[in-house]
Amino acid sequence: MKKIPALITALVMSLSAVTPFCAMADPEEDYLPIMYLSVEDNEKISVMPDGTVYINSEDLTGDDSIRVNIYIRDDSKSCWTIAPKVKCENSYIKFNEEAVENETTAYASRHEFISTINTDYNTVNITFKTPLMETGTKLEVESENTDDYPIAYFNASVDSEIPAGNYRIYFLTEPEDEPDQRFTQISFRYDDGHSETFIPEVKEQKIVVSDRKLGDVNKDGLIDATDATLVLMEYSALSTGKESTFDVAQKNASDVDMDELINAVDATHILSYYAYLSTSADEGRLDFAGYLKSIQNE
Repeated sequence: MKKIPALITALVMSLSAVTPFCAMADPEEDYLPIMYLSVEDNEKISVMPDGTVYINSEDLTGDDSIRVNIYIRDDSKSCWTIAPKVKCENSYIKFNEEAVENETTAYASRHEFISTINTDYNTVNITFKTPLMETGTKLEVESENTDDYPIAYFNASVDSEIPAGNYRIYFLTEPEDEPDQRFTQISFRYDDGHSETFIPEVKEQKIVVSDRKLGDVNKDGLIDATDATLVLMEYSALSTGKESTFDVAQKNASDVDMDELINAVDATHILSYYAYLSTSADEGRLDFAGYLKSIQNE
């Protein structure tokens, strides 16, 4: 009978040797990590300085997709389970593939990665956690920050018939489609040995769609002083209590700084970009999003 406790002790010691306990301090009370999304630039979309995606639907050809990265920022480095559940409530942006673990992650320790997709609810579900035999052990972080790399990514197809409008890809924080639907959670392991599961802070991914280039308010194929004038006229009308004369496509093309307001700042940005276009060579010319990023970094 003495052999059984000895075997258990040996097993525990061997697991400890393979998965050293992370010596980070416990998180402060009320601390929450943040989960957020980012979309990678491609030739069909523009990613604005604030991360908003701008899509000109006339650039779409029917087989277009965007790559969505999933990040977690946990400065306490106390997670042992990370379980994001991501949804888009509009079928013009469709999840058709399961998520894939990113080639490089900040978490260097052994872990399990599970992904499922529900095409009826348009959700992608991920579980990223320590292995079953090591449940409760903190995920070991090799990088300086847990969001130096995404933990996973997935592709979302964009219908070429998508109407002008405002869309979002977001983390489920409560059941929305049926009572037992899974939602985004994380689990922490504390130094005293106990674990706790809760909902992290989350940030959604905004997607703005128009039927014209950003800044091309009158859809004449140019971004120039005429567009800036139209924006100023709209701003003046709204400032005096008059109704907007812009449709959704015009509004989305006018709000070039993505602050959900149409005002003199947008007109100034359009004039500034017009001046840039007038003095720069075609080769290597930045699109509007790239230009705004460049002046923001000056």
